[in-house]
Amino acid sequence: MYLTSDVPDRLDEGTRVWVAGRETTVASNRPHQGRPLIRFAHVRDRSGAEALRGALVEAAPIDPDDLDFYLASELVGLRVVDAEGAVLGTVTALLEMPPVAGYDLLEITRPGGGTWLLPAADELVEVIEREDGSLELVAAELPDGLVDPSAAMNAAPDVGAAPDAAPGSDGAA
Repeated sequence: MYLTSDVPDRLDEGTRVWVAGRETTVASNRPHQGRPLIRFAHVRDRSGAEALRGALVEAAPIDPDDLDFYLASELVGLRVVDAEGAVLGTVTALLEMPPVAGYDLLEITRPGGGTWLLPAADELVEVIEREDGSLELVAAELPDGLVDPSAAMNAAPDVGAAPDAAPGSDGAA
């Protein structure tokens, strides 16, 4: 089985799912050789499990607003500021790290060019909603040396404005 959901604990014990079109419940789930090994409530023996090899397993849709984390697609494009509001750049990519790392990395493009990597760790970054409803990533309490202080730019008076276009461009895509 190859899991295509980014939602942690998506197939926890007790979760209602559909296997090959039949509704059932996850009886247990554990990792095995890098993939989930799932036992379903309606499957009683090995031959029943073998018959489901390669079957599609579906779970009920999740409302993204109920999640306590952000998807990569929601983070890419966000402006990154420090605790004082100085613009540190824009999130241009999410680099997935192995689970043992404990966090992924955000690639940040500096306002004047160049990139740097920001650990997407809860203690370092927070997504906030601004008054205009847009999102912004605040990087607070960054370790010394992670960001060159001269690379930060003071926030423009209109904090709701989009990041500046590259020098010499007309801003058109």
